[in-house]
Amino acid sequence: MLPLLILIILTSAAGQSQSQTSTETSSYPPKEFMTSMADRMELLLLDRQLISNLVQYAEELQKKVDVLQRCAKAMQIPLEDSKGREEEYLSNPLHSFQLIRHMHEDWRHLEKFMRQTVGQDQINFLKNKATKFPSVEETEEATEAICRIILTYNVEPADLVQGLIDGVQYNSSISVIDCFSLGTLVFQWGEYGKAAELLAHSLDNVRPEHYSVLHALGLASSEVFMLLARCFVELDQETDARTTLMGHPDLAEHSKRLLNFYTSTRHVPASEEIKSILPDEFNQICRSSHQNKPSRLHCRYNATTTPFLRLAPLRMEELSLDPYIVVYHNVLSEAEIAEVERVAEPLLVRSSVYIAEKKKSMKSKVRTALGAWIPDYNMEVSGWPVIQRIFRRIHDMTGLIINDHQTMQLIKYGYGGHYDIHFDYFNASIPSIHAMGDRIATVLFYLNDAKHGGSTVFTHPQLKVPSERGKVLFWYNMRGETHDLDIQTEHGSCAVIDGTKTVLSCWIHELDQMFTQPTYRPGNRAFIY
Repeated sequence: MLPLLILIILTSAAGQSQSQTSTETSSYPPKEFMTSMADRMELLLLDRQLISNLVQYAEELQKKVDVLQRCAKAMQIPLEDSKGREEEYLSNPLHSFQLIRHMHEDWRHLEKFMRQTVGQDQINFLKNKATKFPSVEETEEATEAICRIILTYNVEPADLVQGLIDGVQYNSSISVIDCFSLGTLVFQWGEYGKAAELLAHSLDNVRPEHYSVLHALGLASSEVFMLLARCFVELDQETDARTTLMGHPDLAEHSKRLLNFYTSTRHVPASEEIKSILPDEFNQICRSSHQNKPSRLHCRYNATTTPFLRLAPLRMEELSLDPYIVVYHNVLSEAEIAEVERVAEPLLVRSSVYIAEKKKSMKSKVRTALGAWIPDYNMEVSGWPVIQRIFRRIHDMTGLIINDHQTMQLIKYGYGGHYDIHFDYFNASIPSIHAMGDRIATVLFYLNDAKHGGSTVFTHPQLKVPSERGKVLFWYNMRGETHDLDIQTEHGSCAVIDGTKTVLSCWIHELDQMFTQPTYRPGNRAFIY
């Protein structure tokens, strides 16, 4: 038994083998459990059906158990009568006949009865519904999302179990198996201290009488003990690791060998691309405890950028002058927001990120979201007017030229959805940059209220901008007339905790401004057009 348990922890650490990955049935058609409330609702209804099915299966088993118990009780009666007077009992010919017939016939029939399949209808129901279960990838994504929330908002395991996240109390809790899954992934990411906290909390909340249930659900108690011991080894706390192994009856006699193995085979954390853990400096700004520094900047009506604003000025709030970051309020109406979401929703696909080293866009854990480029020739024709109005409004806010081929990207983040810290400019020699120039400015429309989390954070000015419906964030990625790249515009999107976050991004390029602004000056560029 022990070598198998060791193999489980040392080769997969998550209790998931490659054979499980290859045999698990993925959902079809593809679902978006992270961003779609409808898909999660469907999953919840399916769970209710399966639980009801499990109850029926247990009832069928209980009927069989009842029959077997009655049989056993009836068979025990003659044995009790014969106890202590076996010779006298067997001298009775009727007793002898009953014993011989009973041993020849009854046990054969009982064997057949015991072999009869019980609850086959319920088993078939479960098998048929398995096609609707989340896939391995979808389950891993959900686990990563919660781990990202834990690390971003520094959630203590005790608080997580009680549903307390970043100062907000949720009416929820997580199970022992949930804690183990989260602890396993955080261990793989190399966050051994946080993993040890989760695993220790998992052990604190499990009782021996629960072991059989956990075992039926695929978790052996020894797995938790071994992974916790390994966390302690990685933290150079070998005494705690030894104590942990000695605390389990099946591991105590093997503790020395296990400990030697753990110390000789140190764990190699997952790469940054796989774990996508943001720097603590960024995470601290994301948390509710962070408050932006008091500003002496002003809120005012912008009536000067374009002639049209003299008739309909926009409410503008200055957030920073270096780098230049402002917010416009109430730019889009409720009807316009609804229309944009309506035409873009069918186009949403897994968002990709441009990787400069590979010179192409790829799916990446740097940004976990869905995205759609608009306008798109596959979208409904009725959506074109609202897109054109938004482009005109961008011109009014920024005073920058918007060409006829300008596009925007609608991005939808689910719970745990985030975007690593990055710059919006590319500073790379690629065909699109040679054709349009680099991204001189960014306009970001917030299309909904993120209930909790999901703020946009600029690390250098330590500025946090909550996601609030109707608000538009605008900043320059380059500095004044020099067009030097402004490294102070490094920013990212904090993990969403509750609900979703939907934004509309528009990146304005240099060469469109060639008749109004200079397009190149010697500076900190990596290339020349």
